Amino acid sequence: MNTNDDRYGRPAAVVQAEHGGVAWRSVVHAQLSANVDHGDWYSITAEMVDTLRSLASLATVFAQQIAHYGESKALRDDAGMDPAERLAAASARAAELRIELDRTERVANAFWSEISHIAVEEWS
Repeated sequence: MNTNDDRYGRPAAVVQAEHGGVAWRSVVHAQLSANVDHGDWYSITAEMVDTLRSLASLATVFAQQIAHYGESKALRDDAGMDPAERLAAASARAAELRIELDRTERVANAFWSEISHIAVEEWS
């Protein structure tokens, strides 16, 4: 057990990923009932861009880990496929995921930029 594991023995990375998912679902629910404000969109999108960058980095970490996964252990595939082929396919998907997350981050960043130009003119 890693010292960063939670009290149930789940690895810290798994626990943090779960917290992140819960947090983003909470953002969605909170925004549904929020007063509409472009400043909130700007702030939330800044966090969204950061999250997408982090997820893209995680996809790269996965690809690197997958590339060496079978070197020190015997693997099997529960569907009867060659584990090396399965890992190669998973590695390719991780690389594809990185590309798609990078693309999505660029779209989110463009949205963030557009929102940053909005200002509210107070009527007197």
